[in-house]
Amino acid sequence: MKTRFRLFPLLLLCFALVLSGCSMLEKQRLPQQMQNEVSLWMNSIAGLSAVEQGRRADALRKSPTASLALRDKALSVAASRPGSQGFSARTDLAAVYASGTPLQKSAWEALYWGDLDGMDENALRSLASKISPEQEKRFPWNLVMLKAARKGLAPDSASALKRLSSPVLYAAPEALGFGALRHDPDAPVSIALVLPQSGPASALGRQISAGALAAAEALQGKGRKVQVRIVDTAQPDWQQQLKALPADFASIGGPLLPGQFASVKQSAEGRAVFAFLNTLPDGEEGVNAWRFFSSPADQVNALLDATSSIGVTSFGIFSNGERYGTHMGAAFEQEALRRGLAVERGSYTPGDMGAWTKETAAFLKTEIGEQRGSIPMSNAEFKGIFLADSWKNMEMLVSTLQYNGAHSKLILGTSLWEQSLGPASRSNPATFALTMFPASWNPTSAEPGTSAFKLAMATRTEKQDDWSALGYDFVQAAAALGLDSRWDAATLNARLSSLNGVQWAAAPMSWDAEGRASRRLFLLQPAAIGSIPAELDRMKERLASHEEAAQAVLESQSQKNK
Repeated sequence: MKTRFRLFPLLLLCFALVLSGCSMLEKQRLPQQMQNEVSLWMNSIAGLSAVEQGRRADALRKSPTASLALRDKALSVAASRPGSQGFSARTDLAAVYASGTPLQKSAWEALYWGDLDGMDENALRSLASKISPEQEKRFPWNLVMLKAARKGLAPDSASALKRLSSPVLYAAPEALGFGALRHDPDAPVSIALVLPQSGPASALGRQISAGALAAAEALQGKGRKVQVRIVDTAQPDWQQQLKALPADFASIGGPLLPGQFASVKQSAEGRAVFAFLNTLPDGEEGVNAWRFFSSPADQVNALLDATSSIGVTSFGIFSNGERYGTHMGAAFEQEALRRGLAVERGSYTPGDMGAWTKETAAFLKTEIGEQRGSIPMSNAEFKGIFLADSWKNMEMLVSTLQYNGAHSKLILGTSLWEQSLGPASRSNPATFALTMFPASWNPTSAEPGTSAFKLAMATRTEKQDDWSALGYDFVQAAAALGLDSRWDAATLNARLSSLNGVQWAAAPMSWDAEGRASRRLFLLQPAAIGSIPAELDRMKERLASHEEAAQAVLESQSQKNK
């Protein structure tokens, strides 16, 4: 290896360290002596074979007496040389990189990119042929594949270069020969929404649109140039309107109706589609479209995270056998079992309230003492009950469950309830004291984004709810992304995974490196009027006291029956 190639990555490393005043793994100045010993060690192995270099580097990186700078350099060399140590070194390098700061990641990329020049062509070709699609998305395997592709040694170098040539995929794009991605957060942005403004679902479409327009006005008030257009899917030529949008309308919100997804995707070709749907067809999310809505998994995770915090770890799923209940029940069961939680299932007849008393009793394993006046008590072992049904049935269903002994059970609902528990709804707080459900909108929130949303909607005298907050948040997020006609999926996924600067009006969203969305939903409970944030600590206390009381009743009735 020529000296200039050997020293180039180290110089890059030292430059990064000088700027930060810290080493890659701990914030302390790298002494000149440490820099010298790295150079001396590299010189000492320069004449050895690549395999021997890897072997010595592996021994050094594990030495407790070696300095941090030496161990860092040895790790990079061990991971970039052929030999039995390569796999474990790359695995360790990936872990160190993943836990680093952006500056530390930049230093690791610059260092490893240079050290890869020490891998001969045969070894590089062989390694590249074994890298899986999942590995290619992560450091250090992404740099191995990029290096191999640039040298024409990858299995399909042209395709690999296309996949790996976006600067947003790396912490140090300049060190890899890319120009830095320039993203102006104040650049003008054009956004379109594809929503019904008349006909089916038009009320929801108009609410989303109102929130979107309010967000645009708020951003314009801060000096940002934002243009929003609404394409009405109730119009016969809506697809032509979408196709005819100028190229700078790169971000598209919608559709709202699942049946329109394929048409929107086709008509919006070349633009980033953010669907207001809870799921997308297999293989679409993060590749051909993105989701801007909460999923069944988001609902289930919110519920199970909360129940875990108050000690409820066993559940009964009580569903009506209809499509929604079956789908949500399956999602709940799958995640609960994945977490190692106990799950039982039961069912009731939709629309036949006369049958519910018998069906809930069977589900709860209800026992009634022989003595006159005995209280029905549940012998079911589960402590929580998941009800995947709309709110209209809840007062009767929950009351029937409680009549049959579920007073000491925690009742869990779905986000369907959010649509019905607005300011005009009335409920009996005693009936629902141990009841909660996931929601995307918390009207009592004092977060800055929620307050700004309320002010923006009040200025336009528009309704403030979960749907208008959805439109407001979409425009805020699209403006923060700042996509233009030059976007690609890799660029978008990278920006989404590090998206910041959005003050969310509703439940915040995030995306992983593959462009898959998740949402941190609120937990609410029915109140005398509308809903309020779930009082988990109080629920925990009530569960304990109700469980104690129920046990006392069971023991008392057992004594009377003897």
